[in-house]
Formats: sequence, C-alpha cells, structure tokens
Amino acid sequence: MRIKKILIPYLSIRAFMSVKVKVDQDTCTACGLCYNDECPDVFFEQDNGNSGLKAEFQKGSPSEGEIPDNKKGCADAAADACPVSAITVG
Repeated sequence: MRIKKILIPYLSIRAFMSVKVKVDQDTCTACGLCYNDECPDVFFEQDNGNSGLKAEFQKGSPSEGEIPDNKKGCADAAADACPVSAITVG
C-alpha cells in the first residue's frame, strides 16, 4: 500500500492577527502627515481635519479600531511622524 504525502502550506498565524490603533482627537492637530504622507491606506481626513481610521478598520468610532498585521509598519510610520504623538499603535 502506498501512502501519499499531503503537503499543507504553511499558514502564518500572523496573517490573521490584528493590531489596535487609536487617534487621540484632543491631541491631533490635523497636520495631515498620517493620512497624506505616511499611511493613507489606514488613515483618512475627517470633516474637522483630524485624522481617523478608514471605515473598514473602525471599531465604534473613527478614532479607534484594528488593522491587519500587514499594515502595522505603515501605521507605525504614521505614529512616529506625528508631531504631537496622537497615534497609538499596538
């Protein structure tokens, strides 16, 4: 009897992880670095000019939510660039 080996592709658990992101609306100065330059895939300009998370990432409000792990580098860059440290990632 011959046994066939079935190879299961390696699936990274990290592909299914999410990262929490928060924008402090009281601290944000609406400079636009996060949504214009650093991470437009995650952040957008709200009507008041402040940064918010795009709808697909929001959890209850534009100010906080979760992003896929593969967007963490982008969000980290936005947090690092924020002149008033209004963005928290992690």
